[in-house]
Amino acid sequence: MCKTNQSILLASICAGAVVLASAGCSSFRNTFARSHDERSAGRVVDDKKITKEVKTALSKEPVYKFDDVDVKTFAGNVELSGFVNTDDQKRRAEEIAKSEPGVTQVINGIALKPEMPTPTGRTGSAEQPRIYAAPNTAPGSSSTNNQARPNNP
Repeated sequence: MCKTNQSILLASICAGAVVLASAGCSSFRNTFARSHDERSAGRVVDDKKITKEVKTALSKEPVYKFDDVDVKTFAGNVELSGFVNTDDQKRRAEEIAKSEPGVTQVINGIALKPEMPTPTGRTGSAEQPRIYAAPNTAPGSSSTNNQARPNNP
């Protein structure tokens, strides 16, 4: 019986050691493994700089405000995304991005905001106007009770 308990204890310790060792190896391997991003460290720094410069140039544009435009850069390729009001704004954002040093290509994924219909003041239905109770009426009371009554002397 004593040998059985020692065997179970030894097996448990070995299993725990294997689990800890494999967890430690995978975290060690992941620390030094190359990420899925195949850019060099210098290219990553350059891309961040390009992104920052394009965003700054867009924000300094005197005619249009590009608050809803996002910029991402990968290997010198700048991708613009977001929303603007007109085709002119979309073209101008692309021109600004192309003018920045280090940009090799601009992918313009900017979309136009949908036009909102102009209000006409009509609801579009033949519904009768609603009549609401006066604000000082108590719930359940008749609005005729709140009308001014002539003073009888």
